[in-house]
Amino acid sequence: MPAFMKKIALACLVLLTQPALAAMSLDKIIVYLDDTPNARDDIVVSNPDAEPLYLQTEIFRVDNPGKPDEKRVRVVTPKDFKLLVSPSKAVLAPGEQKRFRLMSLERNLEQEVVYRVTFKPVVGKIKSDRTALKILVAYQALVFVEPQNGKYDLQLVKRDSGWALENRGNINADVSELQYCQSATDCRALGVKGRIYAGAALPIDETLSGGHLSLHARSNRDSRTVDIPVPGRS
Repeated sequence: MPAFMKKIALACLVLLTQPALAAMSLDKIIVYLDDTPNARDDIVVSNPDAEPLYLQTEIFRVDNPGKPDEKRVRVVTPKDFKLLVSPSKAVLAPGEQKRFRLMSLERNLEQEVVYRVTFKPVVGKIKSDRTALKILVAYQALVFVEPQNGKYDLQLVKRDSGWALENRGNINADVSELQYCQSATDCRALGVKGRIYAGAALPIDETLSGGHLSLHARSNRDSRTVDIPVPGRS
């Protein structure tokens, strides 16, 4: 067998939004900041592996989150950096933990701004006497920068394709336990849940007439049960 065939290495990068099997871990993957000066929080990255972890970060601004035209824009121009991550690169020794500070420069927001920060391991040359597979697992943290007076406002709206739960507020709400109740004792689960960003909507592919919707809504500011009236047939 030719010598070069003995030194084949394959590196795979897998992007995850939740913790999974990997040679690093994050203490949190959702961060809430506000638009006050020096708003900051930390994410602690751990390296449980027996080898050093070479890590770099990437910042993406999420435009039109939760909408059909959602777009993730890599932030690379200095004037566009309204979210800072320090350090941007690091080397973690085996068993070491490293604190990454996230600081927002956003001010006087009317609506929350959404970012995604990728923590991406990098690898140099791999030498081996046999075919090797090196799997690198990246993690992505979801970062919300909220206005100080932020609140969500969930409304049921009728659309040509059916009903939708629309958020007319200026921060997101995570909706779960959605039920349609025709009376206090007659409720059925709709099997619909998800995060509804400001200005976005969650489709409800159900026939609704009269009664109310009952759901659990959670934000960075509160967690509560919400009842929303359902219009009857006109």
